Amino acid sequence: MGVKGSHFQSLLLFLFFVSGGLLCIDAHDKHKYIVYLGDKVHDSVDVVGSHHDLLSEILGSNDAAKESIYHSYTKSMNAFAAFLTEEEAEELSELDGVLYVFKCKTRKLHTTRTWDFVGLTDQAKRNLAVESNIVIAVIDSGITPSSPSFNDTGYGPPPSKFRGTCGPFANFTCNNKIIGGQYFRMDKNIPKGEYASPLDFIGHGTHTSSTAAGVNVETNFYGLATGTAHGGVPSARIAMYKVCWGDGTCNDEDTFAAFDAAIYDGVDIINLSLGQSPGHHVTDAIAVGSFHAMRYGILTAASAGNDGPFHRTVVNYAPWLLTVGGSTIDRQFKSDLKLGNGKTYSGFAINPYDMEGVSYPLILGVDAATDSTKNILATRCMQGQLSSMVEGKIVFCTATDGVAPSDETVKAAGGVGAIFQLYTATPQATSSLVLPGTMVSPEDGEAIKDYIQNDASPVAVIHKSYEANVTAPTMFAFSSRGPNPVYKSILKPDLVAPGLDVLAAYPDAQSVTRYPEDDRHAKYIIQSGTSMAAPHATAAAAYVKSFHPTWSPAAIKSALITTAKVMTPGNTITKDDEYAYGAGQIDPVKAVDPGLVYNANQQSYLNFLCAKHPDMDAIRVFAVSKNVDCSKFPAAEGYDALNYPTFQYIVEDVSKPSVAEFQRYVTNVGSGPATYQVTVKAPEGVQVTVSPSTLSFISPYQKQQFKVTVKTSAVTGDVYAVSGSLVWSDGVHSVRSPIVVHYAY
Repeated sequence: MGVKGSHFQSLLLFLFFVSGGLLCIDAHDKHKYIVYLGDKVHDSVDVVGSHHDLLSEILGSNDAAKESIYHSYTKSMNAFAAFLTEEEAEELSELDGVLYVFKCKTRKLHTTRTWDFVGLTDQAKRNLAVESNIVIAVIDSGITPSSPSFNDTGYGPPPSKFRGTCGPFANFTCNNKIIGGQYFRMDKNIPKGEYASPLDFIGHGTHTSSTAAGVNVETNFYGLATGTAHGGVPSARIAMYKVCWGDGTCNDEDTFAAFDAAIYDGVDIINLSLGQSPGHHVTDAIAVGSFHAMRYGILTAASAGNDGPFHRTVVNYAPWLLTVGGSTIDRQFKSDLKLGNGKTYSGFAINPYDMEGVSYPLILGVDAATDSTKNILATRCMQGQLSSMVEGKIVFCTATDGVAPSDETVKAAGGVGAIFQLYTATPQATSSLVLPGTMVSPEDGEAIKDYIQNDASPVAVIHKSYEANVTAPTMFAFSSRGPNPVYKSILKPDLVAPGLDVLAAYPDAQSVTRYPEDDRHAKYIIQSGTSMAAPHATAAAAYVKSFHPTWSPAAIKSALITTAKVMTPGNTITKDDEYAYGAGQIDPVKAVDPGLVYNANQQSYLNFLCAKHPDMDAIRVFAVSKNVDCSKFPAAEGYDALNYPTFQYIVEDVSKPSVAEFQRYVTNVGSGPATYQVTVKAPEGVQVTVSPSTLSFISPYQKQQFKVTVKTSAVTGDVYAVSGSLVWSDGVHSVRSPIVVHYAY
């Protein structure tokens, strides 16, 4: 999920992306539904016919069924997409063989130095023979094959295991780097200006793909972020599955088809930088698709969303997903503003423009309102609210929701520069501006506004951006927060990765901002969002898999979580960041040798669902059986009923003491015998005991079990959450799990 600073209001990331959860409705009170039937069957021709036969039982004829069904999923799963009324969908769900019927929704995309910052440098140890055979599936908005990041010089042919396809398409050709390309648009309504191909029209998929697996390219963005841009696993291959389009659509039926194809094609890791508003998992094509992928040994890394800093905004929260929040690196783009009174203020911006020392008159947006009854809109410099009074002036605007208002509006009205007063000092998504500008803190903004209001001839000059070193990692404000809105005992996000000011590839056929009057074009641009964080985690997972090809998705996920760089509220922005960073920031090199892993498989998740979320509709979907019986499954143990690498306890009644027991087993993935001792840092006011406190392993892949008991006292006052940690160490490895206690008032 990407955020584009000052263009957020009119674009909500790259101009087009609509709010998640918008229903896909046609003109005749029929909706798009996915009818899920379970696993793939052998004869795809018969499968399509069986879909028609099944639906004809409800619609009355085979012809009506053929007209209603607009896609059959036959590659790795058995399902179809159809236009149905709510009544027809309900009737269909009762038929034998139908596991679940869920309504399609429209998703939103969550949109150099970053890899060095997390330790995956050019000098990091590589297993190139395996890495070059890893295929990363990117489900996104397409890709730009002509980008230097996807040059295939030195690559051999695609790995023989890969069964994907690539065209032929208009203006799109695969190579030995981009080895697969497919697009999915079930309604056939290709937006004007786009091709029926995997070619990227908006840049999001190109950016995420190059972040994960782009080759080394010396580049910069108009002199900023100069250096070598590359992906975390530059030798890996990329398969693009385009589901997002320039008209704002990332539809469930298309995303489901992408999972179906990627699983069949034999990819190794899936990157998903999109999602919807929080909702129930069973209606979620991402949860179902990623569960299928997990069954085939494929881990899906997904962005947590850009709706922070508010609680319970995290998306893609199913326990089999690797959910990735966004953090900062130790580089920030600053743009200084000097007033006529000699005072200088440092703001945030990607401002490549140089005013060459010339000062311009200042004006408040509210003083240039086109309609005095709408002053609040002019204060924020909203579209159409600024009069010709701003011509030749630098305009002072206030921001909303932590993101700067549109600098495009200022330029369209004739302004020569813009100052945006932020509502918080929290690190923001800096913007690629269309005119000289900067974003300042609330305190600095008040001082600047006071100068404008009280000086007879206020003037200022805005200087070109420069790079500043800052303390990192910290959380950025808009990265979505937990607690988990559905699986309350599962801590989400799992971890964080760099997502602020990431330089990566972009289709240079498009302007930098996609603003009609912006004639700048670049092969690499700077973007921010959890969309940019997810491919960092995807590449980290691929890096671990290159050393451990047989590890399960849960084992890879555990390795990344338990080796993550520790982040605490002390080095972040707010006290609620326990629900922003999960276990901490990725450390890919350390994750290759985690010592111990917390493993899980399909049955583990089914046991968990039966114990904690006994919604039989959901369990039928994930068990791929309408006759599933939870009583026949092994009983899941412990408070959270899952062998998860983190611990979260929800205290439902804070007025009295409480206790929770967690059951865990770990697998020794070290090279030989080992003895681990536990160290516990209990959350404030909480008692934590571990039994046994020592785990001895005789050989690799031996398992040992332990129990964690968490005791809380009655709580009064404003206590939202407290955190601590549990660490197993053998003197070489430190296997760390966060412990979070949430008080549910």
